[in-house]
Amino acid sequence: MDKTTEFVEEIDRNPHNVTYDEHCKKILCNKQILSRIIKECVSEFHDIPLAEIPDYIVSDPATNMNVDKAIDQIYSMNPEDTSVFGAKVIFDIIVGIRLPNSPYKENIDLILNIEAQANGNTSYPLVSRAIYYCSRLLARQKNRPVGFQHSEYQNLKKVYSIWIVMNSKKATEGVMNQYSISETCLKRAYHFPKETYDKLTIIMIYPKSKYDMNDDKYDLMELLHILFKAEMTAKEKKCQLKQNYGIMMIKKTEREVEGMCNLSQVYIDEGIKKGMMKGFIEGQSNIVMNMMKTTNKTANEVMKMLGIDKEIQPEINKFINAQTNGNI
Repeated sequence: MDKTTEFVEEIDRNPHNVTYDEHCKKILCNKQILSRIIKECVSEFHDIPLAEIPDYIVSDPATNMNVDKAIDQIYSMNPEDTSVFGAKVIFDIIVGIRLPNSPYKENIDLILNIEAQANGNTSYPLVSRAIYYCSRLLARQKNRPVGFQHSEYQNLKKVYSIWIVMNSKKATEGVMNQYSISETCLKRAYHFPKETYDKLTIIMIYPKSKYDMNDDKYDLMELLHILFKAEMTAKEKKCQLKQNYGIMMIKKTEREVEGMCNLSQVYIDEGIKKGMMKGFIEGQSNIVMNMMKTTNKTANEVMKMLGIDKEIQPEINKFINAQTNGNI
């Protein structure tokens, strides 16, 4: 039994064992989807026909990243970088890419990192983290087989870090920003070759929650919306991908989409249950507090009188304590 089949069967047994984030990464590794990301985000491929882009995706021995051409998928996600002691980084997806003007078919000229970020509401700016990731991807090239040796900095490969932020605040939905190194002449104008300093690009993508599915734009933003945010069944998503984007999903990718949809529903159902329980706890707590005032008894004594289930008594006590402390 192959690992993907085991993975799907594990979802069927218990969807909590696999995170939504893991489904996103596996879907992004489909070469048809990955090619569309490269086409729109990697400037070196803007003029390359979409159908030709998969041919430029090659293996990256430094991260043990290999292309399985038989199934259109890239394996070995979460490659680790332990080059800095005590500061291990685990990347979501790393892909080695050959540039269009490269004469060698198996040559890696560019390193692409894709990060599937479930939540954009972090305690730090995500773009700052992306800069750090790019720095690590540049630094780890020294004295590596696909990097450069000793002081041959002219062989430093450009890196892209593309962040797809699934859930973010309303103000950033639909935003797609690029950050890169540019040259500014502060004194006498003189321009060095762009390839000597154009070594990193960061692209932050925040798909919208709502789209007009009747339009005919069919751009990357809408594709990401369909894949990760649209309130559709797996069947509806597959139909949209096939009709509007010409994406023919293999069985394993179909199952990842189905698994993601199922997992989304699990989270929605859990959220409803938690919301109902929270309302129930608040209601019971208010009853207990009112009786505490009229009977001059403690919360535990009142809950015992009312026959409240012992399992929820700690939650009621917690709510009452929070209310009491808030009124002091």
